[in-house]
Amino acid sequence: MTDRGLFSREPESVRETSDSTVRGGPPADRRIRTERSALWAAYGDALGWISELTDERGLARRTSGKPLRTPIKWKRRIGGPKGITASLPCGCYSDDSQLRLATGRAIRPTGFDVEAFAKVELPVWLSYGLGGGKSTSAAAANLARPRVPWFYNTFKGWCDSGGNGAAMRVQPHVWAARSPENAESFLLDVMRNAVCTHSHPTGLMGAVLHSLALAQAMTTGRSPAPRDLTEALAIAADVPRMLRDDTEIGQYWLGTFEQESGSFHEAWSRAVTDCERAIRLARETENCGSAKRRYAGVVDRLGLREPAQRGSGILTAVAASALSWCEPTPQEALEVAVNSIGTDTDTIASMAGAILGATAEHGPPVDVLDVNLFRSEAARLAEIACGGAPRGHDYPDPIHWSPPSKRADCLALADDDSLYVRGLGRAKAMGEPIQSRDSRFQWQWLEVQNGQTLFIKRRERLVQAPEFSAALSSSPSPDSDSDTANGSPSLNRSTLAAESSPTSHSPNIESVGERPREERKGLNLGAALKFIAARGGDDRIVGEALRRVVNEGTPGELAGFTAGLVEIIRRHESAKPLVHQRTEQDTK
Repeated sequence: MTDRGLFSREPESVRETSDSTVRGGPPADRRIRTERSALWAAYGDALGWISELTDERGLARRTSGKPLRTPIKWKRRIGGPKGITASLPCGCYSDDSQLRLATGRAIRPTGFDVEAFAKVELPVWLSYGLGGGKSTSAAAANLARPRVPWFYNTFKGWCDSGGNGAAMRVQPHVWAARSPENAESFLLDVMRNAVCTHSHPTGLMGAVLHSLALAQAMTTGRSPAPRDLTEALAIAADVPRMLRDDTEIGQYWLGTFEQESGSFHEAWSRAVTDCERAIRLARETENCGSAKRRYAGVVDRLGLREPAQRGSGILTAVAASALSWCEPTPQEALEVAVNSIGTDTDTIASMAGAILGATAEHGPPVDVLDVNLFRSEAARLAEIACGGAPRGHDYPDPIHWSPPSKRADCLALADDDSLYVRGLGRAKAMGEPIQSRDSRFQWQWLEVQNGQTLFIKRRERLVQAPEFSAALSSSPSPDSDSDTANGSPSLNRSTLAAESSPTSHSPNIESVGERPREERKGLNLGAALKFIAARGGDDRIVGEALRRVVNEGTPGELAGFTAGLVEIIRRHESAKPLVHQRTEQDTK
């Protein structure tokens, strides 16, 4: 191995090919590395999911007694005690790859849309997630609540979420980074993604360390050596400074964390120390016999079979990199990982696959399910990395979107009675629904319009999605003289004009939020104000909402909406100094 640092310049062999392009797209080396990284990550997930959370006898039952070397068709219980035993197709992947695809979809040419990821992708994922840790599932369920912003997701046990659920999905931020050799070009997005579901420094550090290791492989074409990981910790140690410069994390999430758990800086320093120790332990087994024996030494030294440590964000990230020290060839390395029964086989193999894939000379030997989707998404992210502006996923209008409150309600009907997965798009059935033990619910295989295959929980009788239903029919007629509807004040022009006049007080946000939308324009101004207030007056959301009201609303609507914004912004601005004051005291 060379002696280059983690974020050194690319070797000459890489720079020589950097000007060659494929069909006018991104440079060939960047596109190929991104695609192979994505495919090997999905392959490791599909292979490792077969051996996850079982013993030798259970694995033999799943594989019909055959060695686990490539993905196969198999069966697994889905949906808990009242779920079903599902037949899974060859190459079927788990929550690791599902959430990686969700992260990638939320990355646009303008950057990471954390709102779309937190308020659309995560709540909808609950309906089709195959696997998924307790913290990620609890966080996603809480984000489905309308008043919970991504940077204030304080679900039960939120400060104890130190698992690898964030680390396993953050690769797209590196794939889309224009300068992966510059850690600051992607680390803040990695953290914004991670804090949606994980807040313990162990879980966050795992995401940071893995993204730095992947950046090494993407930049240089080689896997990170032990020394590279150690050097990466110097960059990771600077994360608290990056966070304090971010509006939502620095002003809201960080203050809330410190009120709950004390100084983040001190907790992060402990995580850095834990990381150093884990790297040192893994490094001590680097030159001990065969790949299988060497990796077994890593597993034993890190305690990866112990239930309390199996899913640790830090230990998983170190193990994924250490696997490449034991065996540099992706296929052989992943086979070793997935047959290490008792470890978190799918996540370690998936994260290692992302690193090794960026250095591989070819793709996996067997196609995973939805292979063309993985390829197209990799190509799109590579194009973004090279300054392009490819078309991405069309998310619902955030002003009107509300995540389904129940998992089974994510599958609905479109305006033409075709199947529609809320937030993801139209879909077509792949066979008949399968009845679960709970007679109220069914499960169904389907393909979404973007090419992703889902096994989704659904109701026996589907209703039309709110996006297509005639929601305005219940609103009061514009010709009505009544000031009330459904027991709450109506949002008519005269009311708005009176409330927003210079002599009147600012409207109460809570009461405005209860008012029905006006039929003529369909602008639910109260819901928009609630949405903005719940997200801390985010500048981008305020701008989008204000632009829409300017373009579609009346002068009275604009005046009332502006008055509501004034109250929201004043509330949040007045709270900022208190957060800063406590943050500064806790770090002294």
